[in-house]
Amino acid sequence: MNLYQLSENFSTEIEVTDYFENVRWGKKPRCSHCGSDKISKRYTDFRYHCTTCRGRFSVTTGTQLENTNLSLRKWLMAFTLISNAKKGISALQLKRDIGVSYQTAWSMYHTVRTFMTDGSVKLSGVIEVDETYIGGNPRKYQSAKFKDKEPFAHEYLDKKIEKLGKKYTFENPDAYKKKGLLEDAPRGRGTDKTPVVGIVQRSGNVVAEVMKITDFAHIRPMVEQYVNMPDSVLLTDAYSAYTRFDAIMERIVIDHDKMYSYKGLNTNSIESFWAIIKRGIMGQYHSVSDKYLPNYIDEFCFKYNNRKYDDMFETLVFNSMLPPDFTPKDVDSKMINVRMGKKRAKVLA
Repeated sequence: MNLYQLSENFSTEIEVTDYFENVRWGKKPRCSHCGSDKISKRYTDFRYHCTTCRGRFSVTTGTQLENTNLSLRKWLMAFTLISNAKKGISALQLKRDIGVSYQTAWSMYHTVRTFMTDGSVKLSGVIEVDETYIGGNPRKYQSAKFKDKEPFAHEYLDKKIEKLGKKYTFENPDAYKKKGLLEDAPRGRGTDKTPVVGIVQRSGNVVAEVMKITDFAHIRPMVEQYVNMPDSVLLTDAYSAYTRFDAIMERIVIDHDKMYSYKGLNTNSIESFWAIIKRGIMGQYHSVSDKYLPNYIDEFCFKYNNRKYDDMFETLVFNSMLPPDFTPKDVDSKMINVRMGKKRAKVLA
């Protein structure tokens, strides 16, 4: 779904409501309270009256969107903008595009992220496993690599400050005084960054999870859950946490101290996925807290897994119509495929 199609097909709230009702009930609406089909015609406030239980309900009653105060048309706009942005969009951009407050846009985006699932994922074949670390680099005043050149640079800059300082006010000049050299900040393991473990099938889907401890005891349950181990081979780097996988399944090690690729043996697919995440966070979100990082990871996984299909929008709509106590991750992938149409079900069969 693109913006042109959205404006052509859903120009009024009535058309949007009809679409949501068709997704949820098909041709015949039913009471959201008792399931009866003995209901009145839809009123102007988009609600029905059930003659069996005498309750009133709308298409959002008993769904993930039950308590929303926004129009369904705004939700469709949000679904379209978010699903079409490969690396995401900021809440401020969403605010400007659909005309809501920043707090509302931020809340909407996090709600949409809970819809971003294809159900259960099972990987097989050539499987790449790797971990990455997400978070900003520790701020440092000066890099140690400049220590031999600093005296000359300071002499030049001090002269400029002395000459121009009376006419111009520089932003907090004291902040630029030398406070001692710091070594380059460490990267990856051993830092305070948040670890994320990812598993990707070559030319297939990916799963990723935030994991506080990246050792064998924590990575193994994830591999067992998502990988068809008898029919798969792992490609990993030389990290010691993967060594014990040799005893339970086939594994090939690519030692990155010696090479990155050899005759198709590499971890480039998972590395490319990490690049998408980090560019999305740096370019759109700038920073992500540990509390909400799993939601952002789910978003990037969902978009990566749906990159070959054009039904990402429909999947979001379908998941939004699930009961509020029903987590979209509990939806079986076959159920979604049947609901979304024959084209994708045939591809994934």
